[in-house]
Amino acid sequence: MAWPAAMAGAYAAAFVLVYVVTVRTEHGRLVSDAALRGAISSGAPIEDTVEAVLDIVSVGSLLGAVAAVAVIALVQLERVRGLAAIGVLVSANVLTWLLKEHLITRPDLGLDEVAPATLNSLPSGHTTAAFSAVAALLIVLPAAARVPTALAGGSVATVIALATMFAGWHRTADAMASFLVVGVCTMGAIAAVVALEDPRARTHPSARLRWWGALSVGALTIGSTLGLMLSALAPVRDTVVGSLLAFLSAGLLIVGTLLAVLAGMVFVLEVTDDEVVPDRDPT
Repeated sequence: MAWPAAMAGAYAAAFVLVYVVTVRTEHGRLVSDAALRGAISSGAPIEDTVEAVLDIVSVGSLLGAVAAVAVIALVQLERVRGLAAIGVLVSANVLTWLLKEHLITRPDLGLDEVAPATLNSLPSGHTTAAFSAVAALLIVLPAAARVPTALAGGSVATVIALATMFAGWHRTADAMASFLVVGVCTMGAIAAVVALEDPRARTHPSARLRWWGALSVGALTIGSTLGLMLSALAPVRDTVVGSLLAFLSAGLLIVGTLLAVLAGMVFVLEVTDDEVVPDRDPT
C-alpha cells in the first residue's frame, strides 16, 4: 500500500506545481500563451479535421474503454480489477470536471492572451478521457501486455493533447494536469485492488521503465529550459519563431509528463503484483 500512496502524493504535488507556475505566475502565463499561439498557427491547415476528431474523442474513448475493460475482466474473471478500472474512468473524469468548473480559478494578471485570460481550461477533459482509458486498461491487462499498451495508449493521449492545442481549446499545462489527475486516481484504484485481493507470486519491475524515466527527465529538462529562456526574452518569445519554440517546449513538457506518469503507473502495478491475486470466483 505504501507505493500507491507515495506515487499519488507525488502526482498531486506535481499537479499543484504545474498549476501555480503556469496559471498563477506572469512568466508561466506568457510562455503558455506563446506556446498556444504557436500551436494554433501550426494547426491552422488541419483545423477542421482536428476539431472533428476532438468532437467525438471524449465519449468515444470512454465508451470504448468501458467495453474493453468489461470484456477483459469477464474473460479473466477478475471482478475487483474490472471495478477498479471503471472506477478510474469515472473518478478521473469527474475530478477533472470539478477542478475545471468549480475548484480552480484563473486570475486576471492583466496580460494580453490569445485565449480569454480568465477562462480556466485546466485540466483538459479530452486528454483526461483518452488517458484514463489507457490507465483502466493497464489495470486489467496481464503484466506482459502493460508496456506495449502503455506506449501505444500514451502515444494516442499525446496526440489528443496536442490536438487540443492545435484547435486552440487547451494550453500546455491543461494536458500535463490531466495526466497527473489520472495518475492520482489510478493509484487509488491500485490501492483498492491490493486491499481487496490476496497475495500472489512476485513480478519484478521492467528494466525498460528506467529508459522511460530517463526520457521523461530529458524532455522535461529541455522543455523547461526553453520555457525559462523564452520567459526572459520577450523580443524572441513574441515573434513567430518564439511561438514555435514555445510550442516545441510545450510538446516536450507534455511528453515528459506523460512518460513520468506512465512509468509510475506501470512500476506500481508491477511491484504490487506480489500483493494481489486475481479474483477468479465466478459467483
